Formats: sequence, C-alpha cells, structure tokens
Amino acid sequence: MNPFPPNPPVRGYEFRKATKDDLDNITQIHIDGFLEEPMDNYCFPNRFEYMEDHFTWLRKEYEYYLDNSNKYLVHVAVPAGCSAEGAPPKPMALAVWNIDVLAHVPPLGKSLLLRFINTLLNSLLLDRGLEQRKDVNKKHVEAYMQVASKRYVPHGFFYKWGEEQITLSVLTVLPDFRRQGVATMMVHWGTSAASKKGWPVTVCASPMGQLLYENLKFVVVGTEVIQAEDEEDSFSSAVMVLHPGS
Repeated sequence: MNPFPPNPPVRGYEFRKATKDDLDNITQIHIDGFLEEPMDNYCFPNRFEYMEDHFTWLRKEYEYYLDNSNKYLVHVAVPAGCSAEGAPPKPMALAVWNIDVLAHVPPLGKSLLLRFINTLLNSLLLDRGLEQRKDVNKKHVEAYMQVASKRYVPHGFFYKWGEEQITLSVLTVLPDFRRQGVATMMVHWGTSAASKKGWPVTVCASPMGQLLYENLKFVVVGTEVIQAEDEEDSFSSAVMVLHPGS
C-alpha cells in the first residue's frame, strides 16, 4: 500500500509522480521557475550565459532524484485535460520531497558519527560537475553544501526530528500559473502525508516561499546564512517547520 497517497487536485490542475520522460520538462521548470531564486543566483551566477552547461547538470541532478525514489519523491503538476492539439499537457510545477532524510544510514546506525557521515554521503553521491561546468561559482556551492549538510546532524535545525520528518527540498511553479493554488496543492501532499504519521514537515525557504509557508501555518525556527569565506556576498533562507496538528 502506498504510504504517501496523493491529495485531491486543485480545480483545473492535477499532480502526479514524475518519470524519466519528464526530465527535460522538469529541468526547464526549475530554470524558468527560479529566475530570481537567491540560491540559484548565488551558486550559479553564470547560468544564463552558459545555459547548456546549466541545463545538462541540472538535468543530471533531477535524474539522480528520480533514480533514488526510496529517498526522494518528485511530483509535477499539469493542467487537467489535453492541449488544443490533443496532446497531454506539459508539466508546469515541480516539487521534490525528501521522504527518508537519513537514507543510507544502517538500521542501527543512529550514532552522532553515522548521522554526520550520512549527510556527507548524500551530498557526495550526486556529481555536481563543479570542476567542469562554467555556470557555477564553485566556492559558493561549497559554502552552501557546507551549511546544508549540517541540517540533520547534532545542533542542526532538523536534527531533533531524526528520520521522522518529511523535508520539502524543491518547490516551484512557472510564473504564468502562479496564484492559482497549485503550490498550495503540492505542499498539501506533504503536510497530509506527514500528518498521518505524526511527523513534521521541514523546509528552508526563500523570501517568496516563506510567504506561502507562513500562510500554511509553518513557523520559522531559524535562519541559514550562506556566505563563502572572505566574501561579503551572501544569502539567507528561513528554516521552517509545520508541526503535526498545526
């Protein structure tokens, strides 16, 4: 039985699990949906100049998520029905859920050391091509990964919930489809799935995302600041949680 069943769709839209056939569309949704995303601007400042590089490596990232479905669930939203030409509609929104945040930890491996090793493994298993691609600021990506890798380890923002949480890793809707309830529909999948287990939902939010999550009763529990050593340039994310029963 599926432990994470889908929610009812928003009128005019529906969502489903993504497949490998969606990879090109997913990649483009990320690019077009995150034009002003602080993290993308910080880590990939040259992405518009070197779009081929950016698309190639971003596609590899989403392929990694799809290949590791025990840990990640990738959802896409689509307009209901068919296009004027009778073809299935293209996806226009994207969500990635981390449903097993301590995946790769052995069953008895809940020591502090193994938790730390696990976060490093998960960041290293994905080849980000930092030595090859031209769209990236390597120093900025490494600064981001250093901060993000601490979320589930001792003193990290998400540590106290351990494996009993669902984390929203990515959420974006194409600009032409915003303010129609699509993002809320996609978030409700995770909040409903977590609520049935008595788990919280955790997320690190951009300023735009924070407004949505606050409306859905998430609360801010801290702030992550990403800043490479000896640089003034930085960005911050609101660390948020929706507690069970909120």
